[in-house]
Amino acid sequence: MKHTRQCIMVFCVLISALGTQAQVELDSLLSAPTVPSHVKFQNHFYEALKQKALENYSKALKELVACKAIDSLESVVFHELGINYFSLKQYNNAEYNFQKAIAMDSTNFWYKESLYHLYVDQNRFEDAIIAVKPLLSRHPDYKQDLANLYLNAGRYDDALAVLDDLDTKYGVNSDRDKIRNDIYTQSGADDKRIVHLKKRLSETPEEPTNFLNLIYAYSSLNLYTEAFEVAQAFLQQHPKSHLVHVALYKFYLDQKDYEKAITSMKIVTTSTVVTPSIKVKVLNDFMRFTAKFPEFESELLAVTNAVSQDQPSRSDLEWADYYYTKKAYPKAISYYEKALEFEPNNFSVIKSLALLYLETDQFETAALFTANQIELFPSQPILYLVNGSANRQLNKLEDSIEFLLMGLDYILDNKALEIDFYKQLSRAYKQQDNIEASEAFNRKAIALEQPE
Repeated sequence: MKHTRQCIMVFCVLISALGTQAQVELDSLLSAPTVPSHVKFQNHFYEALKQKALENYSKALKELVACKAIDSLESVVFHELGINYFSLKQYNNAEYNFQKAIAMDSTNFWYKESLYHLYVDQNRFEDAIIAVKPLLSRHPDYKQDLANLYLNAGRYDDALAVLDDLDTKYGVNSDRDKIRNDIYTQSGADDKRIVHLKKRLSETPEEPTNFLNLIYAYSSLNLYTEAFEVAQAFLQQHPKSHLVHVALYKFYLDQKDYEKAITSMKIVTTSTVVTPSIKVKVLNDFMRFTAKFPEFESELLAVTNAVSQDQPSRSDLEWADYYYTKKAYPKAISYYEKALEFEPNNFSVIKSLALLYLETDQFETAALFTANQIELFPSQPILYLVNGSANRQLNKLEDSIEFLLMGLDYILDNKALEIDFYKQLSRAYKQQDNIEASEAFNRKAIALEQPE
């Protein structure tokens, strides 16, 4: 009995202890601090920024929606929603959220800029014009953007007014001049172009490009008399200028005053002032001229070094083409090789060189050159044809046949090229004394040569 009472007492003590422990745990749970709402907001917001940086825009949107549920009065949340919708090309949702952010904070520049970029991305030029106007005070670039928007919207006079204002405030700018020229071209306002260029020339005649621009404008309208008069005025105003001869040589050629034309071309191509791109253009005209009048070729050769030193890749290529047309193949090869040093991936040059090596019986060079180029251009059949032809001439018949058969796989809708492959294969097999294969490929060539 005593033992029983002791057991009951122990049981009661245990129950009491367990009850006390349970109460402590319950009290601990009830007293645990809750996470403040602003901390939750920050956690979701920073996670949204992280996901946006990782371009996980959909995940970023979920975090921002959670932010909005916590605090719907934060304008930055709507702006971030707009950015992520914009990135997903969900333009309507982006526009709504940008406008919502602006409505909540009308002084925020970045909100307005985002809306402006949204309209530009959709080519909504009239909406973009309205959206960019609040940004104009920030930087003149936005005003230049406005001119572009007016141009794209077909509001040419408005665009010109903006450009005039910018030129007055900040001086002439080549980017704005390009916009202006696009306006004149698209609107067909050649008369306005001429008026503007004449005005600019009268205001700053000390600037040589003002003469050139007016000359080119007149020339494009076939007003050659007016253009030549401006060129003469240019020469009078700037007698030592090299640029004037960029315009004069063409007039002298048209007038068949060849001695003056050659003098002007030599001044341009040997000038240290004229840009290389202009020199090359004049050089091309010089080459075409001497092709018609070969007695002046010595004059052309005199300017070779000057142009080559300025723009070696381009001028070497022009000289290569020039000598190729004159069938001066060794000289053409020399210039093509120089051009290839500056443009090693220019396939047009590679093709010309490969064919010229073959044409001039440089079979070892042709085979080695094309084998190397095939590694860079494995799908160009002409390289396989030249390689196969060169190896056949070297009596390396296995190599010849191998390259020719490989090259056949890359021919697409080029009957003439396919015929050349079959003829070369026929000859290679014949040299191998494989008459059956030789005749088979010869029949293929003959079949393709038959009119359809």
